[in-house]
Amino acid sequence: MDQDKLFNTFLRDGDIFTSEIASILLKLEKQPENKDLLAEAFRNAHSLKSEASFLKQENIIDITHEMESVFEHYRSSDEKIDSEVIDKLLLSVDRIKEILDFLKYDGKEEPASSGSLSIHQGILLEGTPTLSEFEKGLLREARERGEKFYRLIFELEESTPLKYPKAYLLISNLEQKVNVVRTIPSFGDEEDDIYRRMSIYFTCSIRESEIYDSVNVDQVESIKLVFLLYESFLDSNDPVPMEEGMQSNDLPVKISARKVDQLASYIDELKIQVYRLRRSRTFSGNRVDNKGNQQLDSLSELTGGLEQIIKDISMITLEDSFSNMGRYLRDLAKETGKEVNLELEGCDIKVERRAGEIISEIILHIIRNALDHGIEKSIERETLGKNARGNIEIKAERVDDKLNISVSDDGQGIDTDKIRAIAQFKGLVNSESQELDLLSVLTHPGISTRDNPDTISGRGIGLDLVYKNIRQFENGELSISTEKGKGTVFYISIPGGFTISTFQLVRCGSTVIAVPNKSIESTVRTDKGYYDSNNDGFLFFNGNPVYTIGGRSLTTDKTPLEEYGIILRHLDKQGVFLVDEVLFTKDIPEERLTLIIEENQYLYKVSTNNKHAEFLYLNPAIVTM
Repeated sequence: MDQDKLFNTFLRDGDIFTSEIASILLKLEKQPENKDLLAEAFRNAHSLKSEASFLKQENIIDITHEMESVFEHYRSSDEKIDSEVIDKLLLSVDRIKEILDFLKYDGKEEPASSGSLSIHQGILLEGTPTLSEFEKGLLREARERGEKFYRLIFELEESTPLKYPKAYLLISNLEQKVNVVRTIPSFGDEEDDIYRRMSIYFTCSIRESEIYDSVNVDQVESIKLVFLLYESFLDSNDPVPMEEGMQSNDLPVKISARKVDQLASYIDELKIQVYRLRRSRTFSGNRVDNKGNQQLDSLSELTGGLEQIIKDISMITLEDSFSNMGRYLRDLAKETGKEVNLELEGCDIKVERRAGEIISEIILHIIRNALDHGIEKSIERETLGKNARGNIEIKAERVDDKLNISVSDDGQGIDTDKIRAIAQFKGLVNSESQELDLLSVLTHPGISTRDNPDTISGRGIGLDLVYKNIRQFENGELSISTEKGKGTVFYISIPGGFTISTFQLVRCGSTVIAVPNKSIESTVRTDKGYYDSNNDGFLFFNGNPVYTIGGRSLTTDKTPLEEYGIILRHLDKQGVFLVDEVLFTKDIPEERLTLIIEENQYLYKVSTNNKHAEFLYLNPAIVTM
């Protein structure tokens, strides 16, 4: 089990390293002379190889060693890396990802044993180390380069097995981003427990958050980062001051999405309890207890503050959401024999993670169509007096409470005459004189301007899905402008749109109910399990208490008729909510969502954008009753 944790750390790190290498390669294609990018790629490959070496993953070791050789060759010579070499390197990255996926899901191998490790109980006492002349030379060079000087101390959990290899992997990972001067203790003595606490002296020019991310992994109990002055270790009159506003303890904390959802559930429950308490005081006529009302107001304010923190934690930038598009577009361009650049502007806007996923899917369909239908091949573009390489640009901006995104290309534009002919053939317009609603036609299922469909497009899928996804956002809008020979722009507007709640809609009799997706563990068929009861007469399904819209279910002589069960988890409680039919998921911006508590404390009326919804909301707290 302990070996499994170490192996899982390697798998997770492998995903990070390969994604980073792929991203760097795309940048190198545009900046083949950039030695810093080559060095960064080399460090990531070396870091991956180091971890693979420890766990004896020979295939990954061989691939990363070859990649290192290529990066080092171009870094140390005047020769510029070209697209053909980048193609081969990207294929190597893909191969490593395939191996990692295989190890994750199908063929996990036992990591090699590191042998018998003796345990040494003791405490590491450390003062300011005396550096060798070589180490002082490293500091002088770093100071000349303008790097900062740090000491990082990390402590592993007492229960961490194999502390020596764990510490080694952490230092190896950190070493690929920083210049390590000294570690205490130094590696070589394999008495395991002395490596529970490590001090690393190093220089670097990266952000503190990147330093933190390098060592913030499972089984690390604490991390301390201290900014150091060069003159404390060197005889020098040229100190390096700490930057104004710099805080050595201002470091991010890693938290899983699952934990965020759990914390959000607790906050939701707090909000509900505050509301019920306030309402009960009103109904009882107790309106003069100003102190009690003030306490409730304070509790509401604190709960709102917690809710805002959770929202902030769950936010990502649009740029992060679009991180894989560059590689996708590059591969697609090669497949179609075209060349294209992807440019992002204003994409540092933060959105909730789920919103980012939906928006990314929308944009992916649009840029695919832009490349396939809009961007011309290089020879044709040059003939037209255009740059041989096409351009697709994604711009984002906030306007009041809206998120506006435009996706433009400088291709051939949309052939509106051809679209009109198709629309007439499909019966979407009656005559040539009737005004053509271009967007309506393009988003109609089955519409395509491609005469011969291929693997990329031409079967009438794409823009209809784009429109459908945008409509997932309440009052989301899509518009288009195009000019023949100049290109096309798609405009997306999402009201609110920064925090998305996903609901699973289900049917209970004639009532449609929305269940928060984050509270759903799974969906089961009731004919695939069994019902039983406890001494109190409550009904259970596969060992889980059973609930319906009427609340907790008691055992009767009649087996429930519902065909499906939704496994809900809330505040560490779990239960089965019985439904007749599982419908579809719906995404709604939280800014447009209002819940109105009914007499049944677990069912709410729903208002979206000030309009009554055709479904009720189920509070997952029902499983705690």
